[in-house]
Amino acid sequence: MALLPGRLRPTTLRVMTSSRTLFILSVLLIAGNAFAQEPAAIKPIERPLRVFVDCRSGGCDQEFIRTELAWVDHVRDQKDADVHVLVTGQGTGGGGTEYTIRFIGHGQWDGEEDTLLRNTEAAATEDGRRRILVQAFAIGLSRFAAATPVGAKLMVSAPAVATQAAQTTAAQDPWNYWVFRTNFNLNLNGEATSKFANVNANQSANRTTAEWKANFNAGVSYNESEYDLGEGETFRSFRRGWNVNSLVVKSMGEHWSLGGKAGVQRSSFNNQKLNVRVAPGIEYNFFPYSKSTQRQLTVQWTAGINRFVYDEVTIFSKTEETKWDQAVMTSLDLRQPFGSIDVTVEAAHYFGDFGKYRLSIFANNELRVTRGLSLRFNGSYQVLHDQLYLRLGQASNEEIIARQRQLATGYRYFLFTGITYRFGSINNNVVNPRFGGGGDRGFF
Repeated sequence: MALLPGRLRPTTLRVMTSSRTLFILSVLLIAGNAFAQEPAAIKPIERPLRVFVDCRSGGCDQEFIRTELAWVDHVRDQKDADVHVLVTGQGTGGGGTEYTIRFIGHGQWDGEEDTLLRNTEAAATEDGRRRILVQAFAIGLSRFAAATPVGAKLMVSAPAVATQAAQTTAAQDPWNYWVFRTNFNLNLNGEATSKFANVNANQSANRTTAEWKANFNAGVSYNESEYDLGEGETFRSFRRGWNVNSLVVKSMGEHWSLGGKAGVQRSSFNNQKLNVRVAPGIEYNFFPYSKSTQRQLTVQWTAGINRFVYDEVTIFSKTEETKWDQAVMTSLDLRQPFGSIDVTVEAAHYFGDFGKYRLSIFANNELRVTRGLSLRFNGSYQVLHDQLYLRLGQASNEEIIARQRQLATGYRYFLFTGITYRFGSINNNVVNPRFGGGGDRGFF
């Protein structure tokens, strides 16, 4: 039995000749052999390793992956794979992405799994991101591919320069982990009888560490539409607004977080000259936050104060008011081999008038039902009884058609569902970019 340096020390065994001692030693020897059984040997495979790349995050260029990893067989369904490569990602404090890459074994590797983490910077190019992922795929697949004919030809080369072991700390970062981003967008379109213009700008400042998260953003938006109704008559529609929001969160271990939200906004569509909300809150995650790229089940509670100032008198004869409210939000987010499930349920109401409430459910799911068959479901449904801001009086036909103002409604919904079924060859290796790319995209 080999000894591990620094862990086991050789000991001197004093041999005794009594029959009782020999019996005890025999039992210990048999038990030791039983526990020292070696795991079942991996059987050689006389074909390429079959791999299914299942990417639930941006950055995965499937054609590039198939081209670079030409020493494995890429298959269309996880049921046909020896290894299911499941890629999930989440944003980092610097605006980049942390990828979690799971290598889930099937067949003779059933029950075995490896996990690698890779980080990309916010300024990384698309080519840079895909090369980082392909390098991680190659490392993770190499131990499985060792049992295939290509295993004898695989080689690992060391980097020319040793990489730094520790990551940069906040003290070493001249920006102290603060990241700033400015966006400006202009959208123009039109034809002979109509024109549309949209201008929006946004500024954000974010700082994320293991202990604290701080997000600040401000934005402004202006929309203008013009319609030529003929006979010299023209109709113009305007919508304008701005907002300033902030979020500060303190980590309280692997399951708890304390936070606070504050925001100020103006919306002509919602008849709000000013809407101010300040709300502290608490969140509990039933799973450790360190597993957030794979699964999350959170319950968040916030309670706060709201100050409203309206452009015009509301249906409740108010020009301004102050309201206290509370909200409870539960979110389930799973990224597993069987698919993705993302469901959020929220309930909120104003204190003092429980009839003014809102219930919402949002879902974004994709499930693999069986080989080649997957189901997609995206949608939301809201019960709305908290529209304090509605203008008094009837909306004109032009305001209704052009969506210049929010109308009274008791509900709001959105639904998208689809089924995809693929059959035929299990192989997915060939890349042919002629006339616009691969053969699984369709013509239109």
